[in-house]
Amino acid sequence: MVRQSEIDFPTLRAHIRAVLLETSQASIADVLRRFPAEQGFGTVVGYVALGARHGEVTEAIQHVSWQSADGERRSARIPAIYFLRETFVDALQ
Repeated sequence: MVRQSEIDFPTLRAHIRAVLLETSQASIADVLRRFPAEQGFGTVVGYVALGARHGEVTEAIQHVSWQSADGERRSARIPAIYFLRETFVDALQ
């Protein structure tokens, strides 16, 4: 399902930072609403990886969706992970 073997982490970090400029916290679903998943499932995997390292992982489950390259709507259930402006921006400086 991952369209490319290399996940574009610099772009994903930039998207998270852009959302966090507008709000103090954002979930992966929030970021995906603002920036569509350009790498499909790879984008979702990338955000989960960044969230596990730089976010607040909760025990809740979040439903996320994206449009695949073939135009189909895809979805997944992932841990509810929140990026916090204060900790995310500081961690990347």
